[in-house]
Amino acid sequence: MPMNLSLFNIKRVLIIRTSSFGDIILTTPLIRALAQSLPGARIDYFTKQQYQSLLQYHPSVKVIGFDPDSGLAGLIRAVRELKANRYDLVIDLQVNPRSIILRGFSGARMQRRYRKYSLKRRLLKRGINLLREAPPVAERYFSALEDFGILPNGKGPEIFFPDQERNRADQILAGAGLAGMPLLGLAPGASRFTKQWPAERFAQTGAILAGKFSAGVVILGGKEDQGAAGKAAAGLQARGIVKVKNLAGSLSILESAAVLSRLNLLLSNDTALMHLATAVGTPVAAIFGSTSRELGFFPYSKKATVLEAEGLSCRPCSLHGEPECPEGHFQCMLLLDPEKAAEAGAKLWEPSRQ
Repeated sequence: MPMNLSLFNIKRVLIIRTSSFGDIILTTPLIRALAQSLPGARIDYFTKQQYQSLLQYHPSVKVIGFDPDSGLAGLIRAVRELKANRYDLVIDLQVNPRSIILRGFSGARMQRRYRKYSLKRRLLKRGINLLREAPPVAERYFSALEDFGILPNGKGPEIFFPDQERNRADQILAGAGLAGMPLLGLAPGASRFTKQWPAERFAQTGAILAGKFSAGVVILGGKEDQGAAGKAAAGLQARGIVKVKNLAGSLSILESAAVLSRLNLLLSNDTALMHLATAVGTPVAAIFGSTSRELGFFPYSKKATVLEAEGLSCRPCSLHGEPECPEGHFQCMLLLDPEKAAEAGAKLWEPSRQ
């Protein structure tokens, strides 16, 4: 029987999740539920400095950033700082050596960690699937608080940003001649090769959807995605799509969120941008190759669909992707058809987003 959280006089809470963009976004449903359950408590969120901006404007948390390159001395400073805050409850949503140390030495009278399924994920890569009934990662995080009866309510992730970011996005789109148009977003990059659908196929799908909805196209990504983004832009223009703006590498994470909020649809690989789009309510058609549903990272939204090659015994081959296909054939991506991707995206297309 769940315990009544209000009986424990919890005034200060610490959440630990040090990386990465997509994973932190997926913790926001838990933040929302925790804030609702403890309306008078202070909730701190410990993460790496490069991810602080994601939660900078979140009304329910104060972000504590740390330098991951500060070494042992930095870890000791972090332990001292956290212990001085005298937390009542520490929730570890990372569960790695650093977070275990921070949690263990926090001095908190109550400590919780989420169920990570580490062994089952390793077995899955070897063809033993014990995760068929496992919930998505956003709901796995709630396992840290299951004894308190705090449960997910099915609502997706969320992100907060000021009006100035939205105004900046509108200025960028207006400057590209895209103001007031239906807009398709493409996110053709990814952290690893096996998570990247070929940029040429993004261009093929994008051209079909842009033609169908008389839409402009916005290409998004980080600096590391500029190569794929450039190929996708060139492929679109070669197919006669002239209303194209390539923003890869030029936006902050919050500016990207603001631009995503103006799109009618995002077509994306398995990336942080996919999760960011769900957090602003934009429909997502996601391409999954070397990763699969059981790993838990599908877009957490009712306005999302996933395109994947069914029936391949080699999927999933990794948790976060690989620099090359271990089997040498890359069928998990090459079997995915641009026309079918366009059909799936068209079903999700949401009018009047601007």
